[in-house]
Amino acid sequence: MAELIVALDFDKAEDAYCLAKKIKGEVSWVKIGLELFLAEGPSIVKKFKTMGFNVFLDLKLYDIPNTIKGAVNSAIKTGADMLTIHLSGGKRMCEAALETCSMNNATIQIFGVSVLTSFDEGEFIGYQGKLSELVDSLAKNALDWGVNGIVCSGLEVEKIKNLAPGLKCLTPGIRFDEKNNDDQKRVMTPYQAVMAGSDYLVVGRPITKAEDPQAVAKKINDEIKKAMIAKNK
Repeated sequence: MAELIVALDFDKAEDAYCLAKKIKGEVSWVKIGLELFLAEGPSIVKKFKTMGFNVFLDLKLYDIPNTIKGAVNSAIKTGADMLTIHLSGGKRMCEAALETCSMNNATIQIFGVSVLTSFDEGEFIGYQGKLSELVDSLAKNALDWGVNGIVCSGLEVEKIKNLAPGLKCLTPGIRFDEKNNDDQKRVMTPYQAVMAGSDYLVVGRPITKAEDPQAVAKKINDEIKKAMIAKNK
């Protein structure tokens, strides 16, 4: 069953708590990104865990292997359920993260960031090929290195599932309208993403900026259920 993750992209804990209270019961996962994490510190993760949420800590770590070990160890201590690192950090960096999890008997899932969904064709510095081909290559590496999943556009999920069937796919850039006007360039609707094979759908502004966040979250969950039924026919 695909799951919805709501991105708490706020700079104050109070605003994040307020939104979380509105969606509680409809949503089981929240995402804490750099903005909120840097504003409030690691304790913010524990507070949302106390509220009953699973926490996706989206820090997109990228550093030398030894530093990554320390950072992942600190992430584990917060109680986070999922953590992101950049696959472009290479094999040794990714394996350092996984080794730290193993040494701590941690259940935290490590997801690798492939290509940010804000990138359009030709914008990735130092790479002139198709972004989809770069994502395919990173997905194969992620599977070989033992990473739990990959962060990718919904447009890339179906091919990734064929290339690396054991890899979970987490999809940001989810919108009800494919012709959106924000900074997400490679987007999909909830129904399309689940039909493609996405395991987790990350949604921020369509929910956090809504007059009735819980109603929008319910609408997305209904779309997820509808797609799962269609896939299982």
